[in-house]
Amino acid sequence: MAKKDNNIRTAFFLNLAFTVLEVIGGLISGSIAILADSLHDFADSLSLGAGWYFEKKSRKGSTDKYSYGYARFSLLGAMINAVTLLLGSIYIVYASVDRIINPQNPDAYWMLGISFLGIALNGIGVWKLKSGKSMNKQVMMIHLLEDALGWVAVLVGSIVMLLFDVPILDPILAIVINLTVLVFAMHKLVQALKILLQKVPKNVNLPELRQKILCLDKVKEVEHLYIWSLTEEKAVVTVHVIVSDIRLLSDASAIKGQIHAILSDIDTDHINIDLKSSD
Repeated sequence: MAKKDNNIRTAFFLNLAFTVLEVIGGLISGSIAILADSLHDFADSLSLGAGWYFEKKSRKGSTDKYSYGYARFSLLGAMINAVTLLLGSIYIVYASVDRIINPQNPDAYWMLGISFLGIALNGIGVWKLKSGKSMNKQVMMIHLLEDALGWVAVLVGSIVMLLFDVPILDPILAIVINLTVLVFAMHKLVQALKILLQKVPKNVNLPELRQKILCLDKVKEVEHLYIWSLTEEKAVVTVHVIVSDIRLLSDASAIKGQIHAILSDIDTDHINIDLKSSD
């Protein structure tokens, strides 16, 4: 776990250091595009820092205040990152449209040099986070991937501008990349909201599970069956079953064991089974 946190920390400090270099490079080259991207990267640094904090927080276990633990803090980090990504992408698209209307010719040599550095540093960040399974880490990785692709666009644009007088190429590439990122960020935000609204996990067929439990011997009715997502990886299950002819504790244990077996395919640490007698 510590190694995974170190990966996020490395990505955070790389992004923050590069933001400072962007400001310096943008001022020297006179590139509004680089200065605009430095603002975007500063917002990325803040969201990466928040993501790092929430990812560490999410590993805390159950407490008297948070009986299910802090797992959803990672989800909160994912939502903050997704919103930041959405706002940043909208801003870049707006700035790019303005640059198409009012073309500029910045120092292409400086743009070329900074773009190589941007691709390298953001690429390292993507590599550090690519194995992350939580939604928070996935969104943070896309933050850095978006930046890396943005610098690929700057690289291509600077090379073309060194050869031809086509200053609008850079903003056009930036619009294409950021529209793609907008779609991804919106998808992740909707996914996070569905989890917060306790949606049934997408791989769970609730009617089918209910029917399987009903088919068990001595089960008369499935009074309640609640399955909801705690995080994108873990679910919580609560089932209330009405049974008949339960006289021994071993009978109740056997039925609970059968219900556990039916629910075994669900990735969960919390299964609560309540049996009620129909007698």
